[in-house]
Amino acid sequence: MIRCHWVFLFSFFFHHKTKFAPMSEWSGKSRGNALGYWFFIFFMKNLGMGFTYGFLHFVVLYFFLFSWESSKWIYRYYRQHLGLGVLKSIVGIYRTYYVFGQVIIDKVAMMSELRERFQLKHNGKEFIRDMVQNKTGGILISGHTGNWEIAGQLMRGYGGTVNVVMYDEEHQQIKAQLEKHGGERKFNIIPIKDDISHVFLISKALLNKELVCIHGDRFREGMRTLKHGFLGAEAQFPYGPFAIAAKFDVPKAFVYGFKTGTYGYQFYCTKPLEGKMAPELLLEKYVDELANKVRKYPNQWFNFYDFWKV
Repeated sequence: MIRCHWVFLFSFFFHHKTKFAPMSEWSGKSRGNALGYWFFIFFMKNLGMGFTYGFLHFVVLYFFLFSWESSKWIYRYYRQHLGLGVLKSIVGIYRTYYVFGQVIIDKVAMMSELRERFQLKHNGKEFIRDMVQNKTGGILISGHTGNWEIAGQLMRGYGGTVNVVMYDEEHQQIKAQLEKHGGERKFNIIPIKDDISHVFLISKALLNKELVCIHGDRFREGMRTLKHGFLGAEAQFPYGPFAIAAKFDVPKAFVYGFKTGTYGYQFYCTKPLEGKMAPELLLEKYVDELANKVRKYPNQWFNFYDFWKV
């Protein structure tokens, strides 16, 4: 039985990870494993969150020792972009894997009855509520740091309708498993497809005075990009999210959800930017805020590929 649990856990952790490849090869998908989700829901309900977190160390140790294709980019992030020493950078690899695994577990727990276990603190919640109460709608730009899905869960609690723009092709089976076992998402999904249908859905949501959350740190091969300095080196960012946000005359803010303890999370929303503006200016403000958050929560940077390849 224990061996079977190992298989399930390795399968879940491995298949849930973003494809750890150079930026030019990133597919735009974070693969998911429905069986792994079922396993974690069963594990947490029957053995508890503490046991699940503890068991995670064994999985993390495997990836720490044998997953060099992703570890080398994490090491470079700590060593070159955060300026840490060799030993601290190596320890950072393990810590990043472990927090990443915890975040995966927390995502499942937050979409089940276990959500009540988490203590959530809010910074800037009044900005979200103003967008909802004043019926302005708004664009909320986030990134692959911390637990953005928990940020989406939190925003739903402020009222109004929240739409998350994401690559969702691979999540159909997982969502079915969550629904089967009592889990659910508290936000709508606007899927990014090969056509531009998501642009029309974003426009419709904003016309309906809804909130739209989009990521600003990843892009697919062939997409238009913008270059900007980030953590000491030039990096590429997707042009689309900033062009869309800059085009609409609605409040624009940056949102994040970071793990602060075993069951603790801190939600951040910056003071909204008003009016239309150039995409380059919006990107500059986004990068400044992203860099500040990454330095504060260095173990929660989850872009495990050559992010600084230009």
